[in-house]
Amino acid sequence: MGLSSRFPGQMIPMVTESIVSDGMIVIVGAADHACALPGGASPTVSPLGAIYRPDGSSAAVGDTVDVVISGVYPVIAAGSVTANNLITSGGTDGTAIAESASAGVNVAVLGPALEDGASGDRVATIINPFIKQGG
Repeated sequence: MGLSSRFPGQMIPMVTESIVSDGMIVIVGAADHACALPGGASPTVSPLGAIYRPDGSSAAVGDTVDVVISGVYPVIAAGSVTANNLITSGGTDGTAIAESASAGVNVAVLGPALEDGASGDRVATIINPFIKQGG
């Protein structure tokens, strides 16, 4: 699933503060022009986008990587996802889960899923980061 749904829009080069690979969700890092893995599941820090490394290689800390900040790109599911679920960080490993914020709780969203998937699947997601308040 999802690997054929690669329609990345704008990409920006960033220096990574974590070891990353294709499809991982990242946030803005601590240094200028840097990205890092999220601090945990359902974070309140807005995601930046998804790592673009279609050759499947991993990037080491300090490497420059491309980050997809718009368009459609498959992220790595950490649980069951249904098409149209809003996607958030699944944890510190850059994976994705469906957001389920309780009333009054803020959660950082990457965007809506375009297809169903299970843990370990690649799920095509519209990259459009925002903060949502549960209701």
